[in-house]
Amino acid sequence: MCNPFQYVFSPSTDSQSAKPIPFASQRMICFAMVAGMTLFLLVAGVLLESSDGVGLAGEPIGSLDTLCILLGAAMTVGAISSRVILGRRAASLEQPMRSRVQTSSRIIPIAMLEGACLLATVTWLLNGTAVPALVVACVMLSLAIAMVPIRDPEVETLSNQ
Repeated sequence: MCNPFQYVFSPSTDSQSAKPIPFASQRMICFAMVAGMTLFLLVAGVLLESSDGVGLAGEPIGSLDTLCILLGAAMTVGAISSRVILGRRAASLEQPMRSRVQTSSRIIPIAMLEGACLLATVTWLLNGTAVPALVVACVMLSLAIAMVPIRDPEVETLSNQ
């Protein structure tokens, strides 16, 4: 019987079964996450504009403002840390495991920032106040855009040799 969680919990080191996600696909996944955050922010803005800036909750929920600030800070630290830690770990590994860890180092930090951005956007939508929720959402979106991989490091490494 096939275990669907086998890859998640115990990745195989067999080079035949390891099929890394191509870099172009990784980049498209990252762009899709950034596009999702951007579109959700735009939709929230349109909804708030159509209701004259009044949040959907009626009365602002102060605890959500605090939560989005704390989660935004925590996810920023977590995203940068995971990018650095997984990137260093990938550099010390041999193929095919290096490709798997590099993929994780590119996608996981953006996913962390996406969660904080979406929470901040929902907070903005509910409360109707731009500060701090919209500020946190825009900072998370900006960091996610900055983390989208543009160049494949494997290609650069091969061209330098």
